[in-house]
Amino acid sequence: MPCRLFVATIKHHEELVAWQLATELKEAVFAVTARPAVSRHRRFCEQIESSSRSGPANIAEGFWRYRPRDNARFVRIGLGSLGETANHLRDAWKEGYLDDAEYATLALLARRAIGVAIRWHNYLMHCPDQSPRTSRT
Repeated sequence: MPCRLFVATIKHHEELVAWQLATELKEAVFAVTARPAVSRHRRFCEQIESSSRSGPANIAEGFWRYRPRDNARFVRIGLGSLGETANHLRDAWKEGYLDDAEYATLALLARRAIGVAIRWHNYLMHCPDQSPRTSRT
């Protein structure tokens, strides 16, 4: 689909699959950090909660920048946060905060979020760097 048409048809960042998956990952992380055995490890919880919040927040912020390259820059930042969250999930598994099945499920969700965000980023990088003619409301 041509860049202008696709970007112009999305009206809100919540329509982006990259944002949806990143948000699902964030919500799963918060469910883990709410567990009493995990919440005692305050520094770990702060770090993974922060990185998991940053992924969807940056994808959303980029969307509202309107220009594809500026949007892509924020998606790259979000990708870094998604990667950091995936790393923290591995640490959580190694520390016994997650069992094997939970880790596999969350690691897969992180990989899916990263994969979709990479494809969104690549799409944006191939768009002409101009604002869409229609406004988002």
